[in-house]
Amino acid sequence: MTATFLSSLDSTAVSTALPTIAGELGGIDQLPWVLTAYLLGSVAATPLYGKLSDIYGRRALTEAALAIFIVTSVLAATSQTMWQLVVSRGLQGIGGGGLMAMGFIVIGDIFSPRERGRYMGYYTMNFAASALAGPVIGGIFVDIASWRWIFLINVPLGLVTIAIIHVNLRFRLPPRVRNLDLPGSAILVSSVTALVLGVALGGGSYSWSSPLILALLGWSIVSTALFIWWEQRATEPVLPMRLFSNRTFAILTWGNFTYGIVGMAIFSFLPLFFQVSLGEAPTAAGLILAASTLFVPLGSWFAGRVISDTGRYRWLVLTAPLLTLATTLGFTTFDVASSIYDAIPWLVVAGLAMGIIYPTMTTATQNSLTLADLGAGTAAINFFRSLGSTIGVGALGALLTSTINRELGRLSDTDRGTIDIDELLSTPEDIQALEPTLRMAVEDAVAVATNLIMWSAVPVITLFCVVAWFLPELELRTTTALADAEAGAKMESETETEAGASAGTAAGTEAHRQTRTQPGNSDS
Repeated sequence: MTATFLSSLDSTAVSTALPTIAGELGGIDQLPWVLTAYLLGSVAATPLYGKLSDIYGRRALTEAALAIFIVTSVLAATSQTMWQLVVSRGLQGIGGGGLMAMGFIVIGDIFSPRERGRYMGYYTMNFAASALAGPVIGGIFVDIASWRWIFLINVPLGLVTIAIIHVNLRFRLPPRVRNLDLPGSAILVSSVTALVLGVALGGGSYSWSSPLILALLGWSIVSTALFIWWEQRATEPVLPMRLFSNRTFAILTWGNFTYGIVGMAIFSFLPLFFQVSLGEAPTAAGLILAASTLFVPLGSWFAGRVISDTGRYRWLVLTAPLLTLATTLGFTTFDVASSIYDAIPWLVVAGLAMGIIYPTMTTATQNSLTLADLGAGTAAINFFRSLGSTIGVGALGALLTSTINRELGRLSDTDRGTIDIDELLSTPEDIQALEPTLRMAVEDAVAVATNLIMWSAVPVITLFCVVAWFLPELELRTTTALADAEAGAKMESETETEAGASAGTAAGTEAHRQTRTQPGNSDS
């Protein structure tokens, strides 16, 4: 929790300081890459941490992630240009993504599935706390010191965290063959990088039909197929394909990918609608969303108690997507005549649903995995969740921009003028200063685009509602994966000893029989 709080806090604090950073370093057109680079590093590195920790141990990989995070925080703090900051943030994402992945993996090691739901609830509260504290801390540093302290504060906090991890994370995994899948790792990173760049650049800097975007997305498809082919042949695959024959893992991997997309649709694009179409101040829009995030830990606490007390989880996985579907449909009815207060009930339901589904999916998935696959499997579900978020931001963002441009294209050239949509959307307060006819057109266009985004999310979450019905209800273990592995190893050792003893007895009996039957020997 200490390590993941550090990573999560950094991400939310940086978002607050982005305008100030752009003002000091210049290059406002590269500003989105500060977030995209971090996301790229995080998504690409997550599955690698899972497999590496299965081979080399949890503490070694957690400390490695912390070391990367600390060093790259210093690089980010000392950046003199926007591109230096972008590169530093990309490298920092490698450490931050590892901290997130290792947190879930270690929880899977040290708690049994029956009690794990409760601790996953604590973990989710951890994220909610960082989401609330991050923007405040970022704003304080910007106001009283410098944005660079948002990164520099990671150094003392990170060193304290390394000390905590080194002293307390002491358990050992059973020995494994140390055969790292370097080709598979390289192919995976290549595929993810091409996909993230294609989605980030498509529909904005480049059209979706441009040769660069088609080449990036095409290579992502080809390299994904190559990755699947290779992983079926690798000795120690970074993402074992056999996991997808596990019905629980396959269904809940899709669920994490789904919620990555739908979560972005609800929590990333509604603030723009609140500010532009409903004319709310950024503070009011932020407070409404912040209030809704308070119900995420409440949902996690509820799910954890249910799982711990009853040992059942399937009905939670069936119920939460239905609540999310209802929320998404509810937001499709919003327009410029709506009130921000109309959104509060729907946001409360969305927060509860996400609080219920995330820890439940992680607990159910880990319960279906052996210790040998726990690291790789847990990292995989986090990877697909992040991948869904990445695709959601890129694809839905492109849909937003194209819809607004289409709606404004109906205006005459005189009414439309020479406004830059991307610039307006990054500074919603400037929209209020537009000529009334144009301002109302922009407000209507954003409302139409937001509705279309919500309608796009409806079939995605509906499909998961259907797929979730095929989820089996496996009995939740009351022992940890480590204890099960040790018991299995002990049983195997005892079996080998008994077999050896039996073989020795049989050999002795045979020797005695042969001695008795040799000429000159008698019973006496």
